[in-house]
Amino acid sequence: MEMLTLIIGLSMIMWYVIDRFHPLWGDLPYGKYITVAVSAVFGFGLAFGFGLDLVNAVGLYDAATPIGTALTGFLLMSGSSAVSEVISKIKG
Repeated sequence: MEMLTLIIGLSMIMWYVIDRFHPLWGDLPYGKYITVAVSAVFGFGLAFGFGLDLVNAVGLYDAATPIGTALTGFLLMSGSSAVSEVISKIKG
């Protein structure tokens, strides 16, 4: 359960930071691709840096695996809309 909480918390922090820096490249014609690249680097960096494994966190496998860590990296990378909604609800 702690790993799942850590994944959710780091995802929220990651997307909060990306949302703060998004105005730097948001108006560029290829800004969407920059956001995808930044989220990929950030997501995979967090997943492999902290050893996060979603498959292990939900109890489907007993130990962390590189495939589970990569899956977690993709999950962190793609979590923008859900996390953005949560952050906007918190802001009011």
